[in-house]
Amino acid sequence: MDASSGLPPVPLPPYQPDGSLPPMPLEEVTAKGLIARYEISKQTLYTRLAACGVSGTKRGKQVFFNNEEVFRLDAGHHFLSKGYGLKDLREACAPSPSAPGDELVDVGDPVSSSSPRGVGAPVAELTIAPQQERVVMALTTAVQQALQATAPLPPSDPLRPYRLMQEAAENKYQLTSRSLAEILEISISTIHSWDKVVSRNGFRIRRVGAGRWRVDIEEEVEGQVA
Repeated sequence: MDASSGLPPVPLPPYQPDGSLPPMPLEEVTAKGLIARYEISKQTLYTRLAACGVSGTKRGKQVFFNNEEVFRLDAGHHFLSKGYGLKDLREACAPSPSAPGDELVDVGDPVSSSSPRGVGAPVAELTIAPQQERVVMALTTAVQQALQATAPLPPSDPLRPYRLMQEAAENKYQLTSRSLAEILEISISTIHSWDKVVSRNGFRIRRVGAGRWRVDIEEEVEGQVA
């Protein structure tokens, strides 16, 4: 929407993860990890970072992105796949002209201290100002942990990794390192330490590209060799 019209931008609907992306990373990720996560180019990633108001934290020669920032980029990826444009993301992340710095604003950037106080401003599609975002996320995490502590544990399924690996082999899926770590219930650093070919749990796992793997059933591989 044209900012010169004086009307507020139409907010994006709330983002709900739909399972199309790998699970949220347990640790901070680099730009390389984000490129693999969304299967996009480096230039596309930089464009999305600017549109979503995400800058990461630089340590040494690398920039790291935490869970909050990855979640925002996940939302941007989701909305772009649904037909929204970068302009929609920029408008959703633009500062609200009617909210002070310590109140609710449109997703993303800090609010100018000169902004007038709004009356009756909609808050259903808004999130807390960036300077308070970590506090809100900490409270949200605490609530989620409390709910998980009181919820019954799901039944153990020790054969789950085998079923998923067999499905990947039979359907010739190409798995990301993150997906493979989730299936085998191991750390992503373990995946990164592997050679090009690894045998595990009766399956042969082959690296077919940067952060990309294919799975074969070892008995079938041996039969082909014979």
